[in-house]
Amino acid sequence: MSNWKTDFEVKFRLEFKHLNGKKETKYNSLIVEAENEDMAVEMIIHQYENSEFLIIDGVKKIWNY
Repeated sequence: MSNWKTDFEVKFRLEFKHLNGKKETKYNSLIVEAENEDMAVEMIIHQYENSEFLIIDGVKKIWNY
């Protein structure tokens, strides 16, 4: 276990399909503090309660301290 902290930017989108067939996409990103990229993604999944609409586009390390 390490005492170092890392900030990750997680880019994701929410894709909704409406009953009339229209598709709506909302893009977003969050910066989270985690031990590694996998834990950062898990935090986002937990934040959105494992939504079926959630798609992770990428994770980027932005700061280590």
